[in-house]
Amino acid sequence: MIFKLKPFVLTLLFVLGLEFIMVVSSFLWLTLIFLVFVSIFAGRKLGGKWIFSSLPAFFTLSSIGILYFISTFLKEQIFIFLASIFYYLILLGINRLKEYKLDQTARGMIMAGTVATIFFCFAVSYGFYLNFLIPLWVLMIDYFIITIFISFQYFSIIQKDVFKVWTYSLILSLAMLEIVWALNYWPFGYLTTGVISLILYYVLWDLIQSYFLNLLSRKRVMANMTFFSLVIIMVLLSAKWLPVI
Repeated sequence: MIFKLKPFVLTLLFVLGLEFIMVVSSFLWLTLIFLVFVSIFAGRKLGGKWIFSSLPAFFTLSSIGILYFISTFLKEQIFIFLASIFYYLILLGINRLKEYKLDQTARGMIMAGTVATIFFCFAVSYGFYLNFLIPLWVLMIDYFIITIFISFQYFSIIQKDVFKVWTYSLILSLAMLEIVWALNYWPFGYLTTGVISLILYYVLWDLIQSYFLNLLSRKRVMANMTFFSLVIIMVLLSAKWLPVI
């Protein structure tokens, strides 16, 4: 079933919250805190475990951050519409996994939500880093925290060994910490950096996922490296190269 009432009502609340922020910006922080807490308890209620709270909470936080960088009303409405779809898929996937842990469709929904959340979080973090002259070490810690919690939630769905899940989530987080340090020296804006960060994250994330699912092979690794290398080249060629200040 693609429609469930609880995820739909919570998604409607999410949309109304984003619209309210646009109209009454003076209540930004109160609305942000309210929506994040709603997302935390929604993940716990729908998934039956607190770990399911991290993905909707990070998605909510990053969605509000993305709105800060959108300048026109039409683009804001398009973004809210797209964000609401991903938010609903995240909650629906969490709810379906509670009912049946081997639901492959639910895993696909959460995977899509994970990718969207990682991109939003990375892009927003880098955007605030560029605009507010935040120290690099703060950005690196931000990437680390985002990566470890979001990765742990997804990996815990496909791997029951909690110690192994924490270990590989930690390794992936440390890798992203080094990646954002290197990207800091590249002359790109927050969207381009967010896309490149997402691609590099996905390559590493897919290797770990394949290992957990016993699908890891040299052919798969080479195919991923070749394909995503070409994607990164295309992104760099089409991106606006900003001067390093």
